[in-house]
Amino acid sequence: MIRDIRREEINRYAERVGFTVGEEELDGFHALARDVLSRVERFQQLVGPLVPPPSVVAGPRNTGRPPLPGEDPCNAVLRWVDVRADEAERTSDLLAGKRIALKDLIAVAGVPMTVGSRVMQNSTPQSDAVLTERVLRSGGRIVAMTNLEALAFSGGGETSSFGPIRNPFDLGRTASGSSGGSASVLFHPHVDIAFGTDQGGSIRLPASWCGVLGLKPTFSLVPYTGLASLDRTFDHVGPLTRTASDMAIAMAAVSGAHPSDPRQAGPVPELPFAEAVRTAGDDLRGLRIGILTEGTRFPDDGHEGRAETLAAMEQVWERFAELGAELIEISVPEHEVAGSIMFAALLEGVAATVYGNGEGYHFSGRYAPEQREAFGKGVAAYGDEMPGSFKAVAAIGEYLRDRYFGAIYATAQSSIPALRTAYDHALAQVDVLAMPTASHYAHRVDPGADDFAKALRGWTMLDNTPLHNATGHPALSIPAAEADGLPVGVMLVGPHFSDHRLIAIAETYERRFGWLPQPAPVHGSEITL
Repeated sequence: MIRDIRREEINRYAERVGFTVGEEELDGFHALARDVLSRVERFQQLVGPLVPPPSVVAGPRNTGRPPLPGEDPCNAVLRWVDVRADEAERTSDLLAGKRIALKDLIAVAGVPMTVGSRVMQNSTPQSDAVLTERVLRSGGRIVAMTNLEALAFSGGGETSSFGPIRNPFDLGRTASGSSGGSASVLFHPHVDIAFGTDQGGSIRLPASWCGVLGLKPTFSLVPYTGLASLDRTFDHVGPLTRTASDMAIAMAAVSGAHPSDPRQAGPVPELPFAEAVRTAGDDLRGLRIGILTEGTRFPDDGHEGRAETLAAMEQVWERFAELGAELIEISVPEHEVAGSIMFAALLEGVAATVYGNGEGYHFSGRYAPEQREAFGKGVAAYGDEMPGSFKAVAAIGEYLRDRYFGAIYATAQSSIPALRTAYDHALAQVDVLAMPTASHYAHRVDPGADDFAKALRGWTMLDNTPLHNATGHPALSIPAAEADGLPVGVMLVGPHFSDHRLIAIAETYERRFGWLPQPAPVHGSEITL
């Protein structure tokens, strides 16, 4: 039932969109507004048969419980669950026997979804995300919803309303973010494969700090329908795994076109992930790897781990050469400004998403009305509890929109094709580009840091990751180095839709050198619900 707008409310809402209604106009305006709202009410009465029912994969769903003391020392899990598909719903066995963890912003119907914040504490999706559907129909068993930065907006691993996410190599350090729980949970014996999201490095940074593989796929390759969003032009979802072979089957299960995702405007190819790993050679002869000059220039700010990260890269380059790859120094000057362009766009993009109650407007596809309502009510009730980084970015984004009328966002978005072209030009000279994933290794948990200190700490490692969210190139972090006993990720970037080739390179490296040793046994035990 739509409530009529009151005469005295008219100017409050009019002023929000930039005008006022004079006293002599109020009666006419009120009558017109009431007529418009009556049409909306009629729409609500008639539209029911046209709205598709919730999309839910049939099968047993145990919505589970939070971890008990001692089950999850890394604080990687918000909820243990047990969700499977009925045999009749299965379309493949790609993930048969695999236990899957999902970042707690990927919708699983009937399972509470927090997005790492008390703002969303009363949110329970009615539909499965497309990724959830594909995991279940491929035989995967969803066993955990993982902790993340509050509203998925930081890289530091410290802003979740449910506590910092700990690093399995050193519980005094964080797992990074925003998909920190999806990286850290891979050292729990109850989980085989995890999925996270990436808007500026949020899969790759935790993968780097926690010593696992993390892929930000080519933009649009994996449907984003049913996931919480920051800006649909930058949103990506992808897997984190301990092995290249698991990465390949995860991507084979969840990638491909889906009519509900408007980001897939062009053709989305089916990539031969399984074949790429199966046929990966024992060496990298003939592969040209471009060592990105700008990717190894980090701020000289004394941050712990910067120099050590660069030093660790030297061993990786030697190992690539030992495998027969040709190493070529290559420069992309635009790389150094790309992060600023991405950040300028994201400010207003985040503000618009907040205005759109966590989902936004202006796309043709599947919406989640119940999630929008939960977000709006949550912000009204608990908005002050949002992390300082998110509040600051949303407020400044609104300031820029109000002061410059969206021109900053438009200018940033308009410059992105030039960045994409610059990277495409570099990738025409080499097969892949390589650089450190994060510009320093895992930082220490600081219990005394306030919201704004956490915000600044959460942006210190972002030198190399955000631009690929803008250009859409696939970027894979592999755990090929370590420094001071901590993992250091190396990022491989390839042409659009070369995701399978990046995984094949990782497979070859893994066969020859393996990945980092397992961390100390802090990862808990098998779970019974």
